[in-house]
Amino acid sequence: MSRLRLDDLRRVAGELSRRVEVWSVRVVAPVVEEAAGVFGVKPARFVEEFYEEAVRVAGYVAFPLGGLDAALLVDLMESFEGAYFSVEYREDRVGEIVRALREVPERAGWVAGSRFAVSFGRPPVTPYFPVTRSGGEGLTASLLYASHVRGEVSRGAALPEALRGAALEAYRLAYEALDASGSQVPLIGLDLSLSPWGEDSVAMLVEELLGMPLMSPGTLSLVRAINEALSALAGSLKAVGFNEVMLPVAEDERLKELVRLGQLRFRDLVSLTPLCVAGLDMVLIPSTVDDRVLRGVMRDLYSLHLLKGRTMGMRVILVGAEPGEDVELGEFGKTPVMDPLQ
Repeated sequence: MSRLRLDDLRRVAGELSRRVEVWSVRVVAPVVEEAAGVFGVKPARFVEEFYEEAVRVAGYVAFPLGGLDAALLVDLMESFEGAYFSVEYREDRVGEIVRALREVPERAGWVAGSRFAVSFGRPPVTPYFPVTRSGGEGLTASLLYASHVRGEVSRGAALPEALRGAALEAYRLAYEALDASGSQVPLIGLDLSLSPWGEDSVAMLVEELLGMPLMSPGTLSLVRAINEALSALAGSLKAVGFNEVMLPVAEDERLKELVRLGQLRFRDLVSLTPLCVAGLDMVLIPSTVDDRVLRGVMRDLYSLHLLKGRTMGMRVILVGAEPGEDVELGEFGKTPVMDPLQ
């Protein structure tokens, strides 16, 4: 993105912040190896130069990778703490992916594990990190609205009505901010996914609609119904990205509680992915896990991606703790470790 466009982004973010709370501003780079080739520089140099420009206006910068060198990835993640990386799964990359899954948290810290993801399928254009790609120069946005939707439903609104009302208001605010800023950056679209942050819990919304704890009978059909409502809404609006229910364990306090109670297991999360949940996200497992387990999880997710016909992501963070223990995970707070064999 050019410096002019970055200045446009700053102005749009400023105008948006006058109308609604803006949690973060993010920039997505083009595929690293392709862009480095165009500019005639090495991939590491491209990441450095792009990052230094982007962080003038953004707190987080995503770099889709066309290949994977685990040692280089760790070096970059140690150097640029606001940089996020993803790579698309391929069988010939499995060895380097496993190496990266082990070395990123070991050398750059456990929180850094949240900044690396594996994509099963081509990443979509989305403001959700790390599985994303650039759709050209333009603006995308996402919503933190699980609690709002839960409140509307509790007051008697139908779920599609609650989702649509929030989405239309978000589009109105985005267009107002673009007009007021005088920016020439086009609105590419919004990702209407239901994603959590802390007590603003997607799991609690699902449970309220279900009338029982998550993973009780009826959970799978309900998640599918929610995703169908999101897909229909996305099809009627200018939407990008996943537009799905997201259940990142470390980002949802209710999910953490269910893990601690033993009511949510690793295999439960995997079982949800064919129903169009975005993927296996922000799951902590012991660093003592066998490589065969990591390889097996990725093979399973790739098979489910083929069955589902849509892109999924995986963020599994290896930590030096045992299943059932809580670990401090920076801004994500205390997070329980899961057993990947249960």
